[in-house]
Amino acid sequence: INKKTKHRMPRRRIPKVFIKPKNSRDTIQSTTVNKINRQASAANPDKNTQNVHGEFFSESSHMMKGIVFVAYYTFNTPYEAEAAKLKASLKKLNLFYDIVPIASVGNWQDNTRFKAKFLQQMLVKHKDKNLVYIDVDAIVHSIPIHFKDYTCDVGLRYQDFRWRKNECLSGTIFLANNDRVMKLCEAWEKINVKERANRNNLEQWNLGSAIASMKSELNLNVKNLPPEYTFIFDSMKVMYPGVKPVIEHFQASRQNRGNA
Repeated sequence: INKKTKHRMPRRRIPKVFIKPKNSRDTIQSTTVNKINRQASAANPDKNTQNVHGEFFSESSHMMKGIVFVAYYTFNTPYEAEAAKLKASLKKLNLFYDIVPIASVGNWQDNTRFKAKFLQQMLVKHKDKNLVYIDVDAIVHSIPIHFKDYTCDVGLRYQDFRWRKNECLSGTIFLANNDRVMKLCEAWEKINVKERANRNNLEQWNLGSAIASMKSELNLNVKNLPPEYTFIFDSMKVMYPGVKPVIEHFQASRQNRGNA
């Protein structure tokens, strides 16, 4: 207070932390963000992080406590180094994760098809949490806020490529922990086993087939993830030049298929 004038000095205006993304699709309303900020800051005001849209959050594990991020890799292969990078990115964001080494179950194709069985195991192991599966050769750049309070059974990316339309991508998958999703994973595993001799069919194509055949029967709620959540580092950078990846996939299998 100025003693001469006895007038209170005007307070400096503090800008809001919410910055509207250039791409308004799949965004969060500023009122929601501000509410989350207040809740998280009350929990721990000293731990701050920022997501790709310029939104500041505190204590990310407090916000994402209902989700565990899961992945697996074959040990004694170059995928161990990939797993270390994924772990570091999740740890930096203070996110819950369970990344598991496995022994090779055959060749590269068999190991990728093990994904359906692995997810069944994780649904049982983490029965009180929803899952976000991430291929181990990926990095999480910022808090995947899209998954907070996510309301669907399965969330994954269907992408049109020049070489294939409406391709089901299994690099990032949100899975609600319920009986419908467990039955879907069981159906996916059965297709993988049936297709074992067919080396041309990828496990993600088999997942697409399982969803198509079981969606009506199980009344599955399936959502298409935005590209930044299954962002292939080269092809999708060309397709979406203005998009900043949240979960970026580096396709290590292009070099490591011979390492199982």
